[in-house]
Amino acid sequence: MNFKLKTAGGKEQGRRPANLLALDFATTGIKAVRLKKIKDHITLAAADILPPCSPDSEEKPAIPKLMSSYYAALCATMDNVMLRVFPQILPEEEDLDALVRENLSVAADYRVGGLVLSRAKGKRESTILGVAVPEKIIQHYLELFDNGAPAPHSLEISGVAALSAFLHNRGAQTESQTVCVIETGARHTYAAFLHRNQLQLINRFDVGGDSLLRQVQLALGVDADMAGTILSGGSVDVSSQIRQVLNPFTRQLSIYREFVERQNKSSLSAVYISGGLATSPCWQTAIKEVLGFIPQAWSPFEKIEIPEGAFPEQLKGQESRFAAAVGAALAGMEVL
Repeated sequence: MNFKLKTAGGKEQGRRPANLLALDFATTGIKAVRLKKIKDHITLAAADILPPCSPDSEEKPAIPKLMSSYYAALCATMDNVMLRVFPQILPEEEDLDALVRENLSVAADYRVGGLVLSRAKGKRESTILGVAVPEKIIQHYLELFDNGAPAPHSLEISGVAALSAFLHNRGAQTESQTVCVIETGARHTYAAFLHRNQLQLINRFDVGGDSLLRQVQLALGVDADMAGTILSGGSVDVSSQIRQVLNPFTRQLSIYREFVERQNKSSLSAVYISGGLATSPCWQTAIKEVLGFIPQAWSPFEKIEIPEGAFPEQLKGQESRFAAAVGAALAGMEVL
């Protein structure tokens, strides 16, 4: 999708780096990916999950030698952000930032960014993706990298970055379909619907792995480790408890599906999921109940060459956790 939120990331570097480190600041850790580009060929140089970085931390994370790069594409799980797809008649001399600020009704202490998804002529409405991020959050991440390498190349929201990775890896399969793409996290979950690879709507929900863990702990009286095992393996039936937590989310999914199908006169073809709990039976069952499809977990490295030893052995099977980081790197390299 090539949406790098230039205005949300400060002054984006003008060059297109061929060696780019991507850092996804998530609750459970920093997903780090370094990609190299030679002509149209993308290779994974290194990947790992670094220790989590507190939102209040004043020091940038320690970057392993294998991850060394002059530039870093950053994405993060951010609080109090706003994002929406909206229709808008674009004037000849458009001020996209002003249009986003008006449509999202955000104050001056928010930085905004926008992407024209489809452009119409004359007085017909174009479609725009608008995002607003509190200025203090932007400054926090920029200040972490204000000295030395890597320099910040771009900054975006993790849930949006994951869409870039999805389109790069699965876009050829979904170019004639209507699909739902879900990115799960510890605190937030993003849901997007695409028709012929064009974003129709996207929203963030305040539900994730942490809320499911708490519900299982409370219901069964187990510790966090056991709750995590239950969620991942499905060895204990906690469907009723999980359904209670996910109900607001799944109810909205059902509404979104109906809206997108009517808007585009098409039917949903598939559901894709990435993130820490992408393969959890709890998530898959809850989503299938409302959308009729078992979500397909996908790897953001499907179209990226992975030399032996570039991806840690202990993380194999968890590739979907790197969707946002890979998406940020691909967008930074402008290969989408």
